[in-house]
Amino acid sequence: MLCPETYPVILGHEALAASAVLATSAAVSLENAKGVLIVVTHTTGDNVNVTLTVDEGDTAAEAVAGTHKVTTGAEFPIWVTLNAATTDVPVRQADALTYVIDADVLTGTCIVFFYIAASKLTNNRQWVHLCSAGAASAIMSVHYILDGGRYPQASPLTAIT
Repeated sequence: MLCPETYPVILGHEALAASAVLATSAAVSLENAKGVLIVVTHTTGDNVNVTLTVDEGDTAAEAVAGTHKVTTGAEFPIWVTLNAATTDVPVRQADALTYVIDADVLTGTCIVFFYIAASKLTNNRQWVHLCSAGAASAIMSVHYILDGGRYPQASPLTAIT
């Protein structure tokens, strides 16, 4: 069964102006998971592109600081639902290290999905953080869904600090 006890859902950042989310999303630990599905909801508010990237780190602070970007060789799967008001079908994109939400193409609300496998992180780093650049008044939120959690106890460990 798919449930939040088995697949923890963690708020990375509440819905806010995309410019405020730029480097302020929470980091999440993959220490006890196979990977994470990062879900970004973006609603157009201006005509500025938004570039999404993922940082990694040995600690939450290091990931949020952007010390290490997920790098070449660790490209991750990306899916996009370009207009979530009219379709619920995500379209698979080419594996990449970034995704650009194109303000000329997007006219409403889109949902972008990244899957980051813990095994792809450099030097066994355990923390990831979604970072964005661009967009002044678009609205954006970030959620992390942990995949394959390996929690031996009834009450899962926290994945945020």
